[in-house]
Amino acid sequence: MNNDQGLPSDLIIEPLMLKHLSMLRADNNSKYLGIFQILLFKKWFSSLESSFTNLIPTRNSTCLVAVERKNIIAYILATPINRRGTCWSISEPYFIGESLSFSRYNLLQNLLRIVLYESNINTQSFLISINTNDNQSLSVIRQSGFQPLRIIKYWKRKENNKYTKKEYKNNFIWERLNEENSQQIWRLEQARESINFRSIFDRQWHDIYEKRNTLTGVIKSKENNIIAGLIPSICPQNNFSLELIRGLAWDERLNKSIPQRINNMKTDKRKCYLETTSEDNKLNEILYKSNWEIIEERVLLGRSVWKRQNGYKLKSIETELLTNLVGNLQQQPELPSTIQIGKNK
Repeated sequence: MNNDQGLPSDLIIEPLMLKHLSMLRADNNSKYLGIFQILLFKKWFSSLESSFTNLIPTRNSTCLVAVERKNIIAYILATPINRRGTCWSISEPYFIGESLSFSRYNLLQNLLRIVLYESNINTQSFLISINTNDNQSLSVIRQSGFQPLRIIKYWKRKENNKYTKKEYKNNFIWERLNEENSQQIWRLEQARESINFRSIFDRQWHDIYEKRNTLTGVIKSKENNIIAGLIPSICPQNNFSLELIRGLAWDERLNKSIPQRINNMKTDKRKCYLETTSEDNKLNEILYKSNWEIIEERVLLGRSVWKRQNGYKLKSIETELLTNLVGNLQQQPELPSTIQIGKNK
């Protein structure tokens, strides 16, 4: 993985190792030293776990480090986002120092190529999230085969937000995530997603349940039906980043239940960020009227790479879809919709 024919001679991209900690100590870079120590410990633990059995997919991140002339200039993380390890998220590159010879555009190209083609990640799908205004990075990512899936708005509660707590007990109740309602909110999530998105993300109900925290939960009507929920985000950009979702049919009670829930969340000293899709005008309007503000818009892109069959043979997703179409002409596969990125504000 170091200096193959695809990499410039002065650039080395390799998995995180103990020697990289020494490089950071030499540069007196304490900010990233602690991060690398945690990532390295997780890597060792994952290796120990896999030595006992090869049936359990890894839950820990893979860190690739870009080194130029014995100086660390960037690193990138790839993390499994479901229990089965069939989909991984790729972070944006974290730039530690400025390169003498390579632009950030070139570094992103090389880091993505290593993650997709030369790492030991055994998966069929990848997701990556990028700011909608970062046209250069978007261009690199699209050239790597990623297609836009949705545009996500990130919301933060305004600092001077004062909300009077009201109870609407006759209309709805709040319930933290448990095994039963995790299955219900998962079915609600599946109903609103396209076949293309579901096949890439491949999230099951237990993935939602396992990543629950003190802020996740569902809003239920008095008829015991789930009408909305706060669930773990797909590609979290912050420690407390939650996705706000609702049912396909709009329920007017959400105009009262959502503001009550989001403005009375106890987050200690940590800030909570909410995610909505850009297309959901009703949810976005509620957040805006509840004194939440948009801090960023990001486009979520996905790529299906390979699919393992019979434990050995690798077959591309595109080839499989074509084979199914020819074999059964009555079936009409759903095509992914095109998202306009440039002017979606």
